[in-house]
Amino acid sequence: MSKRSLWRLIFTTLICVACAYFFVPLSKVRLGLDLKGGVHFELEVQGQEALEADLRDTRDRLTDRLKEKGFPEVVARVDGMAVKADGIPVERQPDVQRIVSQGFSGYDATFTDKGVTLLQKSSYQKSLKDDANKRALQIIENRINQFGVAEPEITATGAEGNRIVVELPGVGDAERERIKGLLTTPGRLEQRLVAKQDPTQGMGWPTREAALARFGGQLPPGTELLAQPLSEREARREGKAWTAPGPGQPDPIRSWVLVEEKVYVDGADITKAEPSINPQTDQHEISYVLNRKGADDFYNLSGIAAEENRRIAVVLDRKVVSILWCKEKIPGGAVRITGSFTKDEAEDFALKLKSGAMRASMKFLEERAMGPSLGADSIAAGVRGALIGFLAIIAFMVFYYRWSGVNAIVALTVNLIVMLGLMGSFHAVITLPGIAGFALTVGMAVDANILIFERIREELSNGKSVAGAIQAGFDRVFWTIVDSHVTQLVAAILLFIFGTGPVKGFAVTLTVGVVASLFTSIYISRFIYDWILERHPGTKTLSI
Repeated sequence: MSKRSLWRLIFTTLICVACAYFFVPLSKVRLGLDLKGGVHFELEVQGQEALEADLRDTRDRLTDRLKEKGFPEVVARVDGMAVKADGIPVERQPDVQRIVSQGFSGYDATFTDKGVTLLQKSSYQKSLKDDANKRALQIIENRINQFGVAEPEITATGAEGNRIVVELPGVGDAERERIKGLLTTPGRLEQRLVAKQDPTQGMGWPTREAALARFGGQLPPGTELLAQPLSEREARREGKAWTAPGPGQPDPIRSWVLVEEKVYVDGADITKAEPSINPQTDQHEISYVLNRKGADDFYNLSGIAAEENRRIAVVLDRKVVSILWCKEKIPGGAVRITGSFTKDEAEDFALKLKSGAMRASMKFLEERAMGPSLGADSIAAGVRGALIGFLAIIAFMVFYYRWSGVNAIVALTVNLIVMLGLMGSFHAVITLPGIAGFALTVGMAVDANILIFERIREELSNGKSVAGAIQAGFDRVFWTIVDSHVTQLVAAILLFIFGTGPVKGFAVTLTVGVVASLFTSIYISRFIYDWILERHPGTKTLSI
């Protein structure tokens, strides 16, 4: 064997060994949802909520800045999709204009004799929605990974990138509802003061209507009513009736609590969150740690609560999950939330806080569940069909092209090894359409060999030597093979870009198959012929 052929053999062997590393044993191969079973969710980010959340943040920041600049009585409010602050004298409006220009660049300010109105710029609204989409995708990935689902597929789709497809192989019915809760709730934690009210009222009102009636149908400025859910454990402990909510229905409500609109501590300041068990009560609770800014904010908040004998409402996704009592300022930024949490509720609560808060909630557009029995049947049928097709191709090639057919079979075997290796190297998932893609690429690989063999036959019939016919056969068919493979590659890339779900699985397999086929049909087949000619340099015939 010549030095050139030896290096080509070493290169080919290394390629095969490297590819085999990524799929041997076959348990390394990742199966898609249709083969392994599991759940498929398609969700949509509610971008409008991100705009509304920013309006509330702007309201609080504007109120604080106005107080700092000498407007202690002015309280900003959200009015529709605008933030308004009334009671600003005309002669002081230039001062307010400077405040808006320095700290609220995403808003356009309009001044009247009553005050100022802030409206979000269209470019700012787009950036808020884009940020909400990216943040939702990242947080969903974090929550799913922390939950422990193996090999999830999470992708953003849609013209605006506001749709997220989540495929979770191996997830059963028992875990599905819990995961749905993790996916749809934003996980936005807030700490606010419970509003000043009649001390005889207690923790709140049994209904929203009762609370509104207490204030004559109009809540005090700067306050809002939030529901405090009633857990099954609390209901049993207090002897109350409790009915489990149905799918899509809200939790039973314990009471309605009047809280201030101003958010003193935001969940964005949380650096660590863990579920724990209170050794005294043996109940599940959540402990979390705030960063320096959050610790300072909570220190000030606890000071206000202690000084005014007020309570602090811990609000998660606009529901009051706990009410804290503070007798003195609390330094350090370590907070513990107590309540009647179950083990799963405490773990999910902590997981949401650790993964961060979405700027908008998610809406379910589609939900599908598949059992693993379908996957087993599909795998068996797909493998059986691919094996039958592969054996039929081997029989045809050997019968029609004789020893040259064996050349094609060797190239085809290397092609399959390279395909599986490439799929495994970038953790691609094999789906049922992907198996169809495998079968198609096997046909494409054989087709390239047939073009080469027929050209070699034609050159031999024209009187060329075996070496000359092989050289001409590969040279003259080269661009034809490249052109056909590039056409297939472009089609596969377009399917991947614009397709979803099973179409993408087919496109991935087709893309990998085109690359592998191009390599094996031109490089491997040529290497085998060259090696034969080296061993038999004076051969006058070719088995083809």
